Amino acid sequence: MTEEIEPLKVHLTGSDVPLTDPAINPRRRGVSLRSFVLTANDPVQQILPNNINRIHAWIRPEQNPVSIGASQADAQANGNGTYKISASSFEAQYLPTTDEVWATATTLPTVVDVIAIIEGP
Repeated sequence: MTEEIEPLKVHLTGSDVPLTDPAINPRRRGVSLRSFVLTANDPVQQILPNNINRIHAWIRPEQNPVSIGASQADAQANGNGTYKISASSFEAQYLPTTDEVWATATTLPTVVDVIAIIEGP
């Protein structure tokens, strides 16, 4: 003799088992890819703004080396307050800063590629 069992209908209204971890704060990330052309008419440009949400940034000069500084005056002076980055076909220079970055070059025109990853709510 076979006995049929009828399924029991259940409706859950709450649970003491969390479905997600409440300690995890979901964040969105975005990427910015830009190219700047330094010319004789505009030899010093701001390539990264001041942004506390920026978590990573890289720059890659394409043809000629560039100098970067924390301000327009630093970059324009091209002295001790600047950091020189050589041109490379493949490697980008990592910039661990959320501050603004200005760039200039002694040989113009020069193209500078900038990659930035921004994180926010």
